[in-house]
Amino acid sequence: MNKPSDILEIRESTFYNPNVRDDIKIASIGDIHISRLVGKKDINNIYDALCSVNPDYICLLGDIVDSPRELTKEESVKKLELLFSLCSSIAPTMVILGSHDFVYEHPGVSFYSYDDTGIWAEMGKIPNVYLLNDKVFKDNRIIISGYLQKADAYLNLAEEHIEDAASYYHDFISHSDLYQGLDEDLPKILLTHSPEPINDLSVQELLKDYDVILTGHYHNGCVPSFLDKIYPKNAGIITPRMKRLPKRARGIIKLDTGTYLVYSGGWVKLSNSAPGLIRPLDKLCNRQMDVTTLTSNEEYVKERIKTKKLVLK
Repeated sequence: MNKPSDILEIRESTFYNPNVRDDIKIASIGDIHISRLVGKKDINNIYDALCSVNPDYICLLGDIVDSPRELTKEESVKKLELLFSLCSSIAPTMVILGSHDFVYEHPGVSFYSYDDTGIWAEMGKIPNVYLLNDKVFKDNRIIISGYLQKADAYLNLAEEHIEDAASYYHDFISHSDLYQGLDEDLPKILLTHSPEPINDLSVQELLKDYDVILTGHYHNGCVPSFLDKIYPKNAGIITPRMKRLPKRARGIIKLDTGTYLVYSGGWVKLSNSAPGLIRPLDKLCNRQMDVTTLTSNEEYVKERIKTKKLVLK
């Protein structure tokens, strides 16, 4: 009998957008957490799944490695290179970094480690890979922006279990390319690792010109597969900052600004850096991937969302 973690749940959503000429399909995956527990088998499964949906663009939504320390390990760097090479052989691959990619936290130890001339820059040289840290990708079909959320927005000194939306806002607004002068005739996608600051109304207003925001970080609220259908629709069990029973932690929400906020469930729910006693609970959760289609077909003025499941090899 297959474990839930042997199942890939693909959520297919279709959103109407009048600026789309031909339908655009975007596959997105968050929170892969490459480590000794996430091996080449996982990466090959990701590749096979992406081939099966044949996207126009691929988005990797951060926490690609489990810790900055993985970037010092030859085996993990090889897995990272394999992931990027395989993804980019299918479609243009957009990459943003998450907290685990550059912030190391351990009891009594915390350090910020992002070197834009190091391993990440080398990965960005792989053909068809675009490292979108505070940068914008544009072609004749779409605009995809990527925001690198900074460490102080993750680590709120005033409220331990809540991220700092004000820090997020003030840093984002300093990157005018991400929100000013964007082509009004193209659909616009934002990649940002954490959805939590987007609960703030001022952040929502800042991001209002984006049609879809793709996020990771929340790991589907760590809701086990057997509770997924009976648990409140968007609620979770716990967030990465250890906030219990968050009302928004998974699913897809249409904000009052009209923007769709997509919470990617993530490949891994409890990674190698999670406490050892709870790490096995990862086996109770499906791997997850989003496939978002933008269309000008008016049949989809009301969005459609469905899921299908594949057994991983």
